[in-house]
Amino acid sequence: MKARRGFEEALENTLFREEFPFGAVTRRGFLALGLASLAACTPNVRRKGVPFVRQPEWVVEGGRAEYVAAPPHAGFAEPVLVRTYQERPLFMAPLAEAMSPYPLAGLYALYDPARKGKAPDWEGFFAAWRRALAEGETLLVLPRVTSPRLEALLERAQRRFPNLRPLYFEAWSLENVYLGAELLFGRRAWPVYRPEAAETVLLLDLDLHEHPAGYALWGALAKRRVPPMNRIYAVESGASLLGTMADHRLALKPSGVEAFLRALAQALGILPGSPPSDYGGFLPALAEDLERGGLLLPGVHLSPGAQALAMAVNARLQAPVAYVEPPERVAATPRAWAEAQEAPRVVWAAEGPEPDLKGKAFAARLSLYPRSAPYSLPLAHPLETTQQARDAFGRLWLSQGLLLPLWGGKGLEEVLAGLLGEELPAYTPEEKRALAEGRPLEEARPLALTPRPGLEGRLPPPPEEAPLELTLRPDAGLYDGRYRENPYLQELPRPLTRLVWDGALLLSEKDAEGLGLLEGVRARERKGDGRRPLLRVKAEGKEGLLPLWVEPALPAGSAVASLAHLFLPGAGPYGVELEATGRDYPLVSTQYHGHLGEVEAVRVMGEEEALKAEAHGEKHISFYPPWPEGEHAWAMSVDLSRCLGCGLCTLACQVENNIPVVGKEEVAKGREMHWIRIDRYYSEEGVLHQPVMCQHCEKAPCEAVCPVAATEHSPEGLNLMVYNRCVGTKYCSANCPYKARRFNFFSYGEAFVGKGDPRKAKESPLALLMNPEVTVRSRGVMEKCTYCVQRIEQARAQAAVEGRALRTGEIRTACQEVCPGKAIHFGDLKDPEDPIQAHRKEGRHYFLLEEANTWPRTGYLAHLKNKNPKLEANHG
Repeated sequence: MKARRGFEEALENTLFREEFPFGAVTRRGFLALGLASLAACTPNVRRKGVPFVRQPEWVVEGGRAEYVAAPPHAGFAEPVLVRTYQERPLFMAPLAEAMSPYPLAGLYALYDPARKGKAPDWEGFFAAWRRALAEGETLLVLPRVTSPRLEALLERAQRRFPNLRPLYFEAWSLENVYLGAELLFGRRAWPVYRPEAAETVLLLDLDLHEHPAGYALWGALAKRRVPPMNRIYAVESGASLLGTMADHRLALKPSGVEAFLRALAQALGILPGSPPSDYGGFLPALAEDLERGGLLLPGVHLSPGAQALAMAVNARLQAPVAYVEPPERVAATPRAWAEAQEAPRVVWAAEGPEPDLKGKAFAARLSLYPRSAPYSLPLAHPLETTQQARDAFGRLWLSQGLLLPLWGGKGLEEVLAGLLGEELPAYTPEEKRALAEGRPLEEARPLALTPRPGLEGRLPPPPEEAPLELTLRPDAGLYDGRYRENPYLQELPRPLTRLVWDGALLLSEKDAEGLGLLEGVRARERKGDGRRPLLRVKAEGKEGLLPLWVEPALPAGSAVASLAHLFLPGAGPYGVELEATGRDYPLVSTQYHGHLGEVEAVRVMGEEEALKAEAHGEKHISFYPPWPEGEHAWAMSVDLSRCLGCGLCTLACQVENNIPVVGKEEVAKGREMHWIRIDRYYSEEGVLHQPVMCQHCEKAPCEAVCPVAATEHSPEGLNLMVYNRCVGTKYCSANCPYKARRFNFFSYGEAFVGKGDPRKAKESPLALLMNPEVTVRSRGVMEKCTYCVQRIEQARAQAAVEGRALRTGEIRTACQEVCPGKAIHFGDLKDPEDPIQAHRKEGRHYFLLEEANTWPRTGYLAHLKNKNPKLEANHG
């Protein structure tokens, strides 16, 4: 691992060259610099705007338009609404249930100049590929394929080239789910869940970024996190975000999770015998609750036997789950990786961990970014090509290319068509209608499946227990490493650990103590020292180096690492040995950046308590005169019962508002630029999350201390920043009790666009990523959340054009649009029909740091728990 992550060179060095272009400051250099300063300011570069003589028909007046697309992530389509400005995609919002962060962050890859390699010679590659196919068997390693059109092209290519052998590779496979259905039903199938229809839900080692429908599953669960509430249980070997939202959580090592599932099946009468343990009363209370309309949601990595048992439990409970055809015809597995290592002729078009292709008779890589290989050809970005893919619910979507490939790339369907010497067909009328209407091309067809008797005789033996068991899981940002080139995802703090730019081996406190490392880690935590012991991880005859991170939510005997930083081509969990190397590695966590201290930041209430609670009146006491009132009074509410802490709001705010990435070194100094931070708290009630942004106080302490009136109050309640007035005194940041302001210590914006070099910002294609409605802030300027004021003004202008007033709910902030749990609501306190009125009247509504008497416009709704009275005294 490299210690430096982010920009190639520290921004301090870049700044020094800008301020002192003559090098080190000698007496002669100082005199030369003084003479150069006589020229006063640097002349402005003026660019002329040339209007269209004849406006093209596709250019929309005003520059803004919306299109439907379904970019795939790990093979599964994610239907989104793409917002463009002058044909440039700038933002995405979920079109159907919910959206993961990967399509939105993928806008960076669309414009990334690092994708540019040598001019691709596609015809030469196709000719060489055909010669290799004539010489002998040639592997084509594909990612997960859920496109019928790509499958049809592949079948035709195999008929024409018998030596073409396709393999499907994914480091995070779904094969166990299909095999589990085959064990229970006699045929492979894919489950589609409806958690909103269940009264009790058991999460079995499941997290939202690990399941193709994970974000949508939380969106469905969140609908019932308000009275009358559902009840969520979690049994897991890791530390998951979904598990933190459970009313009751049981942490077990990986082998213990499957043992618990067998005990649950015995308690429900699915397997013979009695459970060997009641798990401290957890099992009988759970079984009783599940009988009242329950649903079990298993992780996709659990063994085929565990998948079959989970499906049998759902069948026994008559749970709201349907089964459809598997979205992939052939399951993509990690086994293809080892086979590609040994094959003499390989075309590698998969994503994630990549094998070594040196020394082969024929080797080619097809990828979004240039790679080292005899033939390295660029794949097109999902927004540069037309393709089909199924989503996690079995529906077939068409994704349209919104612009021509910037660097000559092709989609996989185009690559196979090129091998056949063909062109992809144009849209059919039905495809055009589906795109225009924003609907899938084909709905999933449920299968009529009945569990076969005698499951206990078909179940494989349970996994063997090891002293320490390692599971490799997708990273919440980088997934299996395929997004390693994306700084948006690198700098997005990981859930729970809040780590950026790095991965770590997660261990429980007990296991870290067993290695003799816990005391040293805690001592460094108290000092704010980010260095952690570097461990040698040995499993399956292989080894790697990972820094240690102690995670209190992990059970003893369980270790978790990210597939983006450690990959083993076998099937986990693995028995693992750990060895301290005596070296340290610097990690950066943002958890204590802007930490509010020991205050009642997150309030927790029970369902009955929330129903009985009465809204408390707001105390408005101030020596300052009231502000003049405008036509609207903008405000925001955040429902902490629905906030999962996933960080999608942080990412959406970053993309919408041109917030730069600053690199690992600057984040280590507390200089990250995100306008929304997610505070994570460990408490007796479990793990709690709270997004904190500018609270837009009515009596804002930042406004009174600004010497140049750069921060001021609008009549509609917004705390505004006038960037061209700001001189960077940072008085406002010092006076903000919420620590929600960010300061541009260096030319972060220009360095981000110029990929570390501010001088290259003007020529970089990443300038096309910047939202033209939002100022790109430069060095020495303070910035913060603006409630997406540009969206307010756009909606106001559109309403004026149409001669009407603003509609209720017409304005949606970027964070509000992408939140999978619909935890964020932005509204008008002067609109009697706005739902925010009801939020303010709820008994669980409160303001953060209310004792500071700042009168915030952002309020919070307390986190609700629906505890089982039989377990409340024993389990958190």
